[in-house]
Amino acid sequence: MSTTTYYTEEHKQLPGFGLLALGVSLLAYVFCKANIVEHSACYIGGLLLISGTVQIMVGMRSQKQGHLYAAGTLLPFGMFWLSLISYEVFPKLGYGETPSAMATFSYLSLWALFVAILFLRSFRQGLSMQSLYGTMMVCLLSLSLDQLRGDQVFLIAGCIFGLCSALIAMYMALIQFGD
Repeated sequence: MSTTTYYTEEHKQLPGFGLLALGVSLLAYVFCKANIVEHSACYIGGLLLISGTVQIMVGMRSQKQGHLYAAGTLLPFGMFWLSLISYEVFPKLGYGETPSAMATFSYLSLWALFVAILFLRSFRQGLSMQSLYGTMMVCLLSLSLDQLRGDQVFLIAGCIFGLCSALIAMYMALIQFGD
C-alpha cells in the first residue's frame, strides 16, 4: 500500500526569517568584498555568525515541521556562512593562514554547484526562486573565478549578482512578512 503526499505551496517556500538572514549575510559579504563598506573582521564575522546561526535554527525548525525543502536549503546555507568565517575572518584575526587562491576557488565553486542544483530544482517553483538561485549561482561562480584571475572583472560581476540575489531574498522575505 503506497501513500501519496501532496505538497502545498507553503512546503515549497523558504521561511521568511531564513530568507531575510540569507539576504543580509549575502549583502554584508558582497559589500565587504567590493570594499563598499569599511569592515573589520569582527563586523563581518559577527554578521556571518548571526545570520548563519539564524539560518541553521530556521532550517532545524523547518525540518521538525516537515518542510524538508526549506530544511535542505537553509541548513547548508547556514553552514556555508559559518564555514566562510574560517576562510575570511580567522586569518584576519591571526588564527590560521589565509587559504590559497586554488583552495578558495574550489570551495566557492563547490558551493556554486550546490546552488546550481537548487537552481535546476527551482524550475518547479516560481520565478522569484529561479531568480534567487540563478543570481546566487552566478555570484558564487564569479567570486570563485576572481580567485584564479585576480582581476576586477569577475569581482565586480560577482558583487553585482550577489547584490541582486540579496535584494531578491530580502524582497521575498518581506512579502511573506506582509501576508
